[in-house]
Amino acid sequence: MRVSIGQIYVKPGVSFPFSHLMQRWLSNELSSAASDSTEFERKYGAGFSLMVNVSADTQILDNQIKGPTIFKKDKDVEFTLFLPFDVIVAAADGCRVALEYLLGGVCSVFQKAGIDPGKLDEKRAFIIEHICSDPTMLTEEPWPHK
Repeated sequence: MRVSIGQIYVKPGVSFPFSHLMQRWLSNELSSAASDSTEFERKYGAGFSLMVNVSADTQILDNQIKGPTIFKKDKDVEFTLFLPFDVIVAAADGCRVALEYLLGGVCSVFQKAGIDPGKLDEKRAFIIEHICSDPTMLTEEPWPHK
């Protein structure tokens, strides 16, 4: 099943430096982790894909998930995941903290969509380590701090 990650930031100055290469790489990892999607297919139909739009907001202490929005013509189910910007940029290791929130949010999206998050949980440490250690995954170094 195809899972894609995108980024849509709506507040000025509130964004994370994840590159398009990170989005493609993570999309492939999430797609391979979403192998048990029978419930997703039952809910939405065969051939649908899942899109997780990553955003960020201030004055929230934990992830917020909006959706799903279902696009029948495109066979696409979309959720928007708002990461807690203030909490992440205040952290000593912003990249790892952002990815903990991001992957935790994707696990929640998987559950809401009817996809077993077990394989994603198994890959969590590998994904975080890869993204934080590969300079092509971020558009700027070092991770921006307040």
